[in-house]
Amino acid sequence: MALPNAVELRDISEFAEAADRMFERFLRVYSSLLPGVEIHHIGATAMPFGHTKGDVDLNIRVAAPDFTYVVEVLRRTCRVAQPENWTETFASFACDGYELPLGIQLTQVDSESDFLLALRDRLRSDAALLRGYDDCKLNAAPDGPEAYWRAKDAFLGAVISSLSDR
Repeated sequence: MALPNAVELRDISEFAEAADRMFERFLRVYSSLLPGVEIHHIGATAMPFGHTKGDVDLNIRVAAPDFTYVVEVLRRTCRVAQPENWTETFASFACDGYELPLGIQLTQVDSESDFLLALRDRLRSDAALLRGYDDCKLNAAPDGPEAYWRAKDAFLGAVISSLSDR
């Protein structure tokens, strides 16, 4: 039996259709608001298999000169999320009005913060690595949000480090 503060994870297949609809809707709206930016579906719901808390994550990649402008657009249309993690090249937002919770990670192209797309692609291309990540989440979830976050952070940190070694 899970502890009361356990992180509840469900199979991503339960959310795949909703996640795809959300991504397409966001893309339609924000491609016109922010012409020329890259918008990518990342996170667990972008993977071929695994488990998720039921949220959808997107990565908006922008050139350095456009970063501040895109931050201002997103401030007007979404809520600021995790401002303690913001840097000169990274900002995060939460957008309401979607079927599932929607998180946006804004990154400046070719900055130290610009690893989310490469991370997604690395996990998608290596089933064993993705299985290891999913097992990490499943093993940590019963111990609560803090343990879950720490386990994910350690696992992903090692993967991110290996990306920069290439």
